[in-house]
Amino acid sequence: MIPSYTTVIGVDQNHLEQLRLVWETWKRNKPSLLKHPMVIFYDGKSCCPQQIREIVDHSNSCIVRWPITILGENYIFSGDNHNKWSNPQRHKMLAGFVHVPRMWVETPYWLKIDLDVVAMEQDDWIDENWFKDNPAIICPSWNYTKPADQMLKLDEWSHTFPIQDSFRLTKDLNLVPSPGSDKVVHKRIISYVGFFRTDFTRRCSELCNGELGLPVPSQDGYCWYVAQRMNESIVHFNAKRLGWEWWHTEHNVRKSVQEALK
Repeated sequence: MIPSYTTVIGVDQNHLEQLRLVWETWKRNKPSLLKHPMVIFYDGKSCCPQQIREIVDHSNSCIVRWPITILGENYIFSGDNHNKWSNPQRHKMLAGFVHVPRMWVETPYWLKIDLDVVAMEQDDWIDENWFKDNPAIICPSWNYTKPADQMLKLDEWSHTFPIQDSFRLTKDLNLVPSPGSDKVVHKRIISYVGFFRTDFTRRCSELCNGELGLPVPSQDGYCWYVAQRMNESIVHFNAKRLGWEWWHTEHNVRKSVQEALK
């Protein structure tokens, strides 16, 4: 049996147009999504709920400002604009996928879908066997992490907990990149579309100790790391074979949307 779930998406001003494009494909080719609640968090400094309501026609949706609290309005998310991996705006929106479900998702699982993902076909794409052992994460697999030192930074972060803390007592992953490499090669997840167990995500949020940001500016890297240290199970699936196409540019999103809506 497939457990109940909530779809969660995040949007800022730069991605409103992509939301408009992909939403039409989600409705047409994955209409079962409309049977489940949806939480949409938006960047409170760049867009407003009305812009989202004009795009998303979902009868059971909740639109949430992010950061959530007044205190969070001026929160500084770590990073710089030198590359996409360290961009503070990217960090802000990815952090929302850790902290927003903690407060707004009431179902056992939630489904993350990025706004550069087009639904091509096959609405019966969810396999109930994925949930058999109550996994923490159900996502496509990936085989490296950038930047190369991200996992080592998470090991360092784990040492900030008291020595007797249950998380500190778990083992470092010690994923060391090859000399001169811009990435560390290892099996992990990528979460352009995927399920997260809500109580696991709550634990990930709690480990941030009240910070609105993440220890590293990567939601799936951080959640994968926590799952590994806590010996939580992870299930992988091939999203493309199940009718999801993931693109890196709006140009390619548009081309894919045209194909999906023929």
